Amino acid sequence: GKILKKYTQPNPKTFEDRMQLILKMCFEAMWEAVRLNCRILGVGVSTGGRVNPQEGVVLHSTKLIQEWSTIDLRTPISDAMHLPVWVDNDGNCAALAEKKFGHGKGVENFVTIITGTGIGGGIIHHSELVHGSTFCAAELGHIMVSLEGPECSCGSRGCIEAYASGMALQREAKRLHDEDLLKVEGMDMKLSEPVTAAHLITAASLGNPKADAILNKACTALGVGIINILHIVNPSLVILSGVLASYYQNPVQHIVHGRALLSAQSIKVVTSDLEDPALLGAASMVLDYTTRRKY
Repeated sequence: GKILKKYTQPNPKTFEDRMQLILKMCFEAMWEAVRLNCRILGVGVSTGGRVNPQEGVVLHSTKLIQEWSTIDLRTPISDAMHLPVWVDNDGNCAALAEKKFGHGKGVENFVTIITGTGIGGGIIHHSELVHGSTFCAAELGHIMVSLEGPECSCGSRGCIEAYASGMALQREAKRLHDEDLLKVEGMDMKLSEPVTAAHLITAASLGNPKADAILNKACTALGVGIINILHIVNPSLVILSGVLASYYQNPVQHIVHGRALLSAQSIKVVTSDLEDPALLGAASMVLDYTTRRKY
């Protein structure tokens, strides 16, 4: 379950440039695999948004790559590399990684939640990944926890993502900063430094009551959303991953223990110990589908 080589590039502005970069990175990874004497079974692609894995098509992507709508990723990559290609949502890939290498190993029913720029997730039920009838079974970030909450990137209101994602916390941090209410004594922050969710967390830890109130609301939104998941899917484990996972883990566990139905209060919320589970899950997907699963 270890990533041997990782390539990171800025996100190009156009579809054509993005596809060229994806192919370039795939070939670089393939050459490195050959150099390391690895057997290449195929290519796994993990991407944000709603994906039809049966066709390898991105149906609707995230705000970061809005123009990806009904985009076939499988065919151009497969044609260029002469390899089988599998494509799925990043939350689903993270669930596959946890199942094969992480806390989900040997667990029949569990849920993963990615806490990053947005909020994503994956559901393993009876040891199988759940996609749903229209491939949005694990859009966990868009569970609504308020009838009239803040606007979400999906266009609706009151979603978990609108409260607890990195984008939401950054939005609130910037609002406090613009009102000169973010920085407190002991907080090191340069004037030219972009405001991030990390600044909000730091301000709260140094006693800023407004930052603390925002984070409490975010924790409650995520915790209540997870309780809804527990009451519907009833997994035996919840795995948090992403940059905010370690911050959310204890508050969410406390909310689950205090507000879930009695039979769900003992369900554990843990933090993933995998490096980049969404990427690792792309490799897991190839291993799964070449050795066992078929669409």
